[in-house]
Formats: sequence, C-alpha cells, structure tokens
Amino acid sequence: MTEAAIIERAARGDRRAFRMIYDQHLRSVAVQVGRTLGHGHDIESVVQEVFIQVFKSLPSYQGRSSFRGWLAGVTRHVVLAHLRKHKPVVELGAFEDLRGHDLEWSRLTAREKIKILHATLDALSPEYREAFVHYEIEGRTLAEIAQMVDAPLNTVAARVRRARERVRRALEKADAAGMGRHHKEGSR
Repeated sequence: MTEAAIIERAARGDRRAFRMIYDQHLRSVAVQVGRTLGHGHDIESVVQEVFIQVFKSLPSYQGRSSFRGWLAGVTRHVVLAHLRKHKPVVELGAFEDLRGHDLEWSRLTAREKIKILHATLDALSPEYREAFVHYEIEGRTLAEIAQMVDAPLNTVAARVRRARERVRRALEKADAAGMGRHHKEGSR
C-alpha cells in the first residue's frame, strides 16, 4: 500500500492505517520533540499529543507538501504550544549555584557546560530555541528552517543569531564567574 493510500485511509478513520503512520513516523517525531524540548520535559506525553493532533488533522491534509513536512509542522506547533504553556523560568543567577567549590569550578566539565546550555535553552523563547536547535544541533539550513516554520529567512537568521548570542553570554558568564573567583582567591 502506498503512503498516499495509507494517509487517505487513516484520514477516513481507519485505525490500522493510522497505526502504520504512527509506527513509521514515531522515531522522527520523538527526535524532533526531544531535540526541541531538551531534558526536563515529558517528551513522551508531547509525542502522544502530536499524534493525537495528527489524527484529528489528517482529514485536512491536502497533500500539497510532503507528508513528512506536514508532520514536522504539526509537531512544531504542538511543541511550541507545550513550551508556551510550560515555560520554565531560569534566572541567570541560578548559574552561580553551579559553582560549588573553587577547585570544582576551575575544572568546569563538559557535563556542567551541558547543564548550563540546557538551562539557557530553557530560558529562550520557543521561537529562538526552535531555530537554535534546528540550526546548531540538527544541522538544518536557514532556508530549511524558514520553510519548516513558515517564516522569512531573515527572521530565522535573526533568531539563530540572537539565540547563539544568549548561549554564548551564558557560557561566558559562567566561565568568568569561575575564573574571576579562582583568580581572586589565587591572588590572596
């Protein structure tokens, strides 16, 4: 059975056909959700919400774009709605707590930097986070992201640039706080 036939049957309510869509696309949806949400979110429930929305929206799928592209758009909308609803608040001052002892901070590990990165990504707007993740982590081009999120190329480029700047500043602040503290104690 062709993908078009499966989609058509699922759109008419055929649960077996929908299960085939679910099985075929579960991994790619989970990856997109996980990369966009990051750690600390209920990825499984968001993935399930995506497929609930797909089931409800399938009758409106016109086939003008690839099904994979349409599915990525549905996934994007569900993830952004989740992020808006569950927006974490992360104060940059919270990075101070990561410092610990001077010796630990002077040996800032990759794991600590990853924690800082995740906290910084959580603090970004959903649009900035999405652009950053697609560009920096998934390696998509600006043009691909612009098409995926239905935004002008310059808007996507600005989002990536601003997100990069915020991530860079957070990492620099963490490094400076650790280096400044270590330097002060070393000069006593």
